[in-house]
Amino acid sequence: MTRHSDRPSKKLVPSLSSDRKCEHRFTEDGAMTLEIDCGDCSGAQSIENPKCASGIMNILASGVIPEAVVLKRYIHVRYRSDRLARLRESASALAALRRLEAQPGEPSDRKCRTCPASRQRLAAEVIRRVQADPVSFGPSRKALSDKLASEHASAGCPQLARCIAQVVSTGIPTWGPAD
Repeated sequence: MTRHSDRPSKKLVPSLSSDRKCEHRFTEDGAMTLEIDCGDCSGAQSIENPKCASGIMNILASGVIPEAVVLKRYIHVRYRSDRLARLRESASALAALRRLEAQPGEPSDRKCRTCPASRQRLAAEVIRRVQADPVSFGPSRKALSDKLASEHASAGCPQLARCIAQVVSTGIPTWGPAD
């Protein structure tokens, strides 16, 4: 007869949500370095991994811009400033979009408060897209505007184009194709 224990049988995996911040610290030995402890993470230890990149981007969105990032596990992987350019730009966009999302808007009428394409809701949607894959997030502003417009066309909002333009012009990375 097999006896089951009262404790969990598997190690709990850390949250893999795209808004997490990994355990980290900043060091300075001639250059500012962000060191991230990847020991408890089950994901790939690479900025090419969207979950890892999202964790790094969320830390960078706090405003401290290091010259290098070191992902620490059994082997320490160092990324220099040039490899972090897209993540820094995505972090800057994320910070700007979070500020926009938090700003109280002045709705022009009652419909704006409940509109699925309101400025705050569009900002939240773009934030989710940036966090989901910060490395490959970089479409042109025109392409992103067109995609949001087609996805929210059913809202029937006369201010839709204005709200989309305001959100898309706020902090979106400039490394995508030119408009």
